[in-house]
Amino acid sequence: MYFVVLTELGTVVSEGGKVVKSFAFEQPAADFVKAKSGQYDHDDLISFLRDINSGFLLNDDSFLKTLKKESLDVHHMDEKQMDEIQATKPQLLIDAGFAKNESDAMAKLRDFALQLSSARVTEVSQSPDLHIGQSIKALDEMDVMINGLSSRLREWYGLHFPELDNIIDSINGYAQIVMAGKRDELSTKVYEDAGFPESKVQMLSVIQEKSKGGEISKENLAMVQSIANQILEMAKMRKKIEDHIETEMNTIAPNVAAILGTAVGARIIAKAGSLKKMATLPASTIQVLGAEKALFRSLKTGTQPPKHGILFQHPLVHAAPRWQRGKMARAIASKAAIASRVDVYGAGLNQTLLEKLNVRVSEIGEKYKEAPERPPQPQIMERRRDDFRRRDDFRSREGKTHNSFRPRQSFRSSDDRPRDSFRSSGDRPRDSFRSSGDRPRDSFRSSVDRPRDSFRSREDRPRDGFRPRENFRSREDRPQGEFRQKEGFRPREDRPRDGFKSRGDSRPRDGYRPRGESGSGGPRREFRGDGNKRKKFGRKKF
Repeated sequence: MYFVVLTELGTVVSEGGKVVKSFAFEQPAADFVKAKSGQYDHDDLISFLRDINSGFLLNDDSFLKTLKKESLDVHHMDEKQMDEIQATKPQLLIDAGFAKNESDAMAKLRDFALQLSSARVTEVSQSPDLHIGQSIKALDEMDVMINGLSSRLREWYGLHFPELDNIIDSINGYAQIVMAGKRDELSTKVYEDAGFPESKVQMLSVIQEKSKGGEISKENLAMVQSIANQILEMAKMRKKIEDHIETEMNTIAPNVAAILGTAVGARIIAKAGSLKKMATLPASTIQVLGAEKALFRSLKTGTQPPKHGILFQHPLVHAAPRWQRGKMARAIASKAAIASRVDVYGAGLNQTLLEKLNVRVSEIGEKYKEAPERPPQPQIMERRRDDFRRRDDFRSREGKTHNSFRPRQSFRSSDDRPRDSFRSSGDRPRDSFRSSGDRPRDSFRSSVDRPRDSFRSREDRPRDGFRPRENFRSREDRPQGEFRQKEGFRPREDRPRDGFKSRGDSRPRDGYRPRGESGSGGPRREFRGDGNKRKKFGRKKF
């Protein structure tokens, strides 16, 4: 049994572990990719295998399909044989003559990997559907710039001709009028060249004479005309990009363009990433492309999911009634998913898809003519605190027991309750009750009846230790000789300082004993905390 091994540097034919024949690649990376895709020319190899006329074992599926078309007896290797070939690949490359030694083989495999990565990047970059995505994004950005400049142009030129803004809605028409010059220089020919009908031309001529706008200088008019010129140039460029997108879509994805239209189809391809990625998406995903925020918001809050995303720009969906848009978007998305797969793996325009879509659209229009009644929207209740308790602590309302709870069967209204023990205020005994007039007042005396014998006014009080103001002298006027110091008092200068100790010295205090001398506790532990804590706790034990 012969083994045919497809390697990174060429094809090797071996028998019993010995190389019989080898076919090297001129450009390893490019030829290897072609061999994997079935596009490589294997005429020399096929003629050699036919001369042998025996069974062959191959290690590659695509290579196996290519040789089967040539009516050769080929089979696929098992996993054990493929693992052995992969483990001994450097030695196989040396035996086939693709490399001189093992280091040379590893260097060539590394170069092959780099070339293959570059080839893959080049292949992806030159994909035409990526250029379609860039074109549609450039078209959208150009619309944003044109709208921004047009609003600035209307405000600026509106200072000179304010009535023109309310009459003309077209951006190109307004820019063409601005390019004609001042208000007095406008004529009916300018309006006709801008593409306005005769009725609007007459209206503009009348309003032009009665305009209340101010004058504009030549410098300001030149700046306004430059903005108008930029708008007209960008409008021409936008038209070219739009025609380019239409041409590319009809060439690369004709079925998607037929189902979705060129603009909507290009936007969905750009949103999906490429035409191949769109072909792998289901119809439900294509339907909501562009509405990702609304979709995840519905999943988070429980509201209704979106019915359409970019597909809302499709004419059939946009023009349909509200209650038919979801069904229209679903039908279009299902046909678009099939159309993308036909464009990737097939060829040509398939008219059957468009016909079936038109039939489904007509069915939806006939079946759902009237708007159905909307079901009531469920209210989103906020979770209460009780919902977050543990499940084992949860008890239903029937199972709850309350000591102060009274069942409704034994509930009686206030009218049915017995009133035997109830007495009104008129029936209560009043024997022990006495009014304020009947209370004895013997011990009560008013302020008028109180004796005033011991009361003396301020003037009558004895003032023995009082010195009148006439004899009052200030501290400066007092004689210093009368001042007597306390006994034993000595001024600070005369005090002996022999036994003076600073605060840091350990001097014994009255009633203080070190901890080592007493039997309660050992040496005091040093406190190294904050000074405020020292003040707070004092000499307490920490």
